[in-house]
Amino acid sequence: MDLLKSGVRSKDEKEAMEQHLDIDLERIEEIVQKAKDQGSSQLLESEARKILDSAGISMAEGKVVRSLEGCLEAAEEIGYPIVLKIVSEDIVHKMDIGGIALDLTDSGEVEDAYQAVQSRVKDRKPDANIKGVSVAEMIESGEEVVVGGMIDPTFGPVVMFGLGGIYVEIFEDVEFRIAPISLDESHRMITEIDSFPLLTGARGQKCKDLDALAEMISRVGALIYNIEDITDIDLNPVAALEDGPKALDVSITLKK
Repeated sequence: MDLLKSGVRSKDEKEAMEQHLDIDLERIEEIVQKAKDQGSSQLLESEARKILDSAGISMAEGKVVRSLEGCLEAAEEIGYPIVLKIVSEDIVHKMDIGGIALDLTDSGEVEDAYQAVQSRVKDRKPDANIKGVSVAEMIESGEEVVVGGMIDPTFGPVVMFGLGGIYVEIFEDVEFRIAPISLDESHRMITEIDSFPLLTGARGQKCKDLDALAEMISRVGALIYNIEDITDIDLNPVAALEDGPKALDVSITLKK
């Protein structure tokens, strides 16, 4: 991990950056503390969504429900097509155990997918504590990237950006920086991945909103730097779009 390139270093620069980002750290601390008081080390999606909202990080529209009826109502409210995802603190990689159903276009498909997702998860991870199902808008456009933050044993809080989705572990096209990180340094991270041309309009596509993407990276860096009880933030995938990025999935791990 090449962490020699650092982000914002001086106290004045850190304070100026955090003021610009305007993150509600107090509310985030309250959400984290409540989860810790309940013995959780892995936030549920509903809790993680609240943190992202308080941090000014955009996520695909969605809500967590606890029944098929709630699922159908949420799908109508959000609008088709939609995605279903199992919600459990015991399941981080939902795709690996069949806990996700994509591109559902009507109530019949939602009903079938709801039953199928529940059945697959119970079969493959019977001990998982299932808290519900997430219903979210299906975003098919854009390029998939990953934005993350973690506590490195040597360098402390770091932020990561790179090619995302299923390819993140295959190509390992990622950049790391010590957090917190300025917007200028976030822009440099974006330009330094090998896949950068995909974000600038390759294959006849329009250029993605790189300013908003850089801001998302900086906000994740501010989170991992300021909230001591958060040890890992994983936004993967993030849809890099022409009008700003949206996280499609989120995983936040807390200090035990």
